[in-house]
Amino acid sequence: MHSTEPPKDASGPLEIIAGHVAAKPTDEPIRFVLELARVWKERGGIVAGKPRHSDRYLDDLLRNHGTPVRSLTPKLARKTNLRPADADILLRLFLSHWDYIGDPRSGDIVGRSADFYRPMLPADEIERVSSYIADRISEAGPETRGGPASGPASSVPGQDMIDIIATEFQKSVAMFTVGPGQTLLVAKPELALIGFRNLMNRLWAIDQCDDRERILVWMLDLGRQDFEDPEARLRFMNVEAVISRFKALKLFKEVEAEARWEWLRSKTVIVLHDTRHVRPAVPWLPAFDPHHVLFSAIPPRWLRSREFRALYGAEFERLQESVYTIFLRRSAEEPSDATELPDQIPSDSRGPYGLHYFGHALFRSDEKDERETRGLELDAPGRSYIEALGTVFVAAAERLGLCSALAGLSIDEMKIDPTHAIESLSHHGFLLLRLDEFVKL
Repeated sequence: MHSTEPPKDASGPLEIIAGHVAAKPTDEPIRFVLELARVWKERGGIVAGKPRHSDRYLDDLLRNHGTPVRSLTPKLARKTNLRPADADILLRLFLSHWDYIGDPRSGDIVGRSADFYRPMLPADEIERVSSYIADRISEAGPETRGGPASGPASSVPGQDMIDIIATEFQKSVAMFTVGPGQTLLVAKPELALIGFRNLMNRLWAIDQCDDRERILVWMLDLGRQDFEDPEARLRFMNVEAVISRFKALKLFKEVEAEARWEWLRSKTVIVLHDTRHVRPAVPWLPAFDPHHVLFSAIPPRWLRSREFRALYGAEFERLQESVYTIFLRRSAEEPSDATELPDQIPSDSRGPYGLHYFGHALFRSDEKDERETRGLELDAPGRSYIEALGTVFVAAAERLGLCSALAGLSIDEMKIDPTHAIESLSHHGFLLLRLDEFVKL
């Protein structure tokens, strides 16, 4: 049996590191590594209001060194096991990249990363410390390597995104899709078009099984359209990605292509934020702002949400992949009489509604060497979002010609004024486009 005491040539360096962490490397090697990771993140400073040493930055560093750590963020959050080899890799990186001396305004990794850092210890001491901690984790056994006591936690939270969408769509009268990060999550780029086709086919099949009118709403931001603005370029390409998916459904040769396209045309509205257009003068201002439609700012309630951080990281390092689907459905089942409202949204769609919010992100599974799209339900973000989404729902229904009025519409106990819905969205620079108009942009 090996001694738990470190060799003399490693005890000195470990004492230096102990000045930064409380965990004892002999007794708590996992905690020792994770505490050092937390301190390393804090030492990175802030760039443009965000921590330089985010999980994404660390992942890029590791990949640049040819030593990626699979499921990095769950392991740092102790949601899944930290292997001895992972600990060895992380310690070598932290100790050799300790004091940042590069451009304080830059958060990018350009050139040799070692040129922008001073190490905490000489290279031979880093070698000894890293090897010793990896050995301690190996000797301690799997029961102390992290994760909950009931067994290893899955590194992939929530449920499959497509399953969530299909289940919620079946119960809903409207589905809103908005991507402040990117509207389309693609686990396998080579299957991007097929994945979108399969999802639309699944929703189409669901809609054919009953007489409930459903609406599909895509809320997109066209951006400033400025070549010098990286965010504007990303938003533009995001819109183009959605256009290309719909074009493929229309143009690719399939037996059901025409019928599916007609179904999509009858159900889909694109709510496009394009501030270049002249906004109409309205005598009043809606109580919501554009970000309540686009979710371009994180709702304050979600900042404190465990589910939100499980999806997008403790430091929101995965926000660039954020996608939300919101479903509007009846809060309670009531008897319906669709014959009373010809050419309108059926009466079983009227009355009290409820909104249900889901966030989605891409994760890499420990069990499978591939990425998965996952989702979690999020708390309601607030009343301004209810008013914004209610206004979008009424405007979209009107644009599709599915209803002439929705008097008395109530969503989560909030009355939605159905008058001037399109005008109030236009006031904020939103266009409501039918699908044929959208694919011709």
